[in-house]
Amino acid sequence: MGGRNDYEERKKRRIERYNELSKKAQERSKEYGNSTANRILEMTPGQPILVGHHSEKKARRLHEKANNDIKKSIEFDEKSKYYRDRAESAENSKVIYSDDPQAIEKLKEKLKRLENERNTIKAREHYSWELTNIGATIRETKRRIERLEKLETIQFQDINFNGGKVIHNKEINRIQILFESIPNEDIRKELKSRGFHWSRKEQAWQREFNENTIRAINILTKNILSRKEIQEQYEEFE
Repeated sequence: MGGRNDYEERKKRRIERYNELSKKAQERSKEYGNSTANRILEMTPGQPILVGHHSEKKARRLHEKANNDIKKSIEFDEKSKYYRDRAESAENSKVIYSDDPQAIEKLKEKLKRLENERNTIKAREHYSWELTNIGATIRETKRRIERLEKLETIQFQDINFNGGKVIHNKEINRIQILFESIPNEDIRKELKSRGFHWSRKEQAWQREFNENTIRAINILTKNILSRKEIQEQYEEFE
């Protein structure tokens, strides 16, 4: 079975993180909304600033502070709503990601629903544009199923090169390039252009395991990773 073994755990942590960020932003919003400046003005509603009086500067500073606190309260309230919406979106999302170990099963269920919906559309008199749209979605869903099922049969062999190796980390569904020393800037640019990203946690350049990644690795192995100078990069960073 493909996908990441920790897919559901990562999804749960992401939702929890968004909720926590929303909570903290809401707390900051309340702090600014209940600031000392705002409370003082609430206790003296309508109190005018006495121009020329010795209290004028203090009063103006108080009003300015209260206005700034209100603006910050609104900003944090909006931020809280943003993260709350992100949490709800992540929890209720119907998107099927390839990292999901149940992706193939979910796609097959989606395909069945789509085909039933297409049959319902055909039973109506006016359906040409609807059939065109749902037909395209059905074809793409079938292609995704085929791609994922094909990936299940691929046995990626580790590739050794001067100064490192390429492996398939099945636990996190990633192709990883492990260097013995830091590659130079040109190589890093080439890796990025091929869709690879540095993972501090994994200490590897990696990309999701799929056919495009395998093709990218073949190109990198032929044009970049086979170069002898990769083995010598460590000297540049000493």
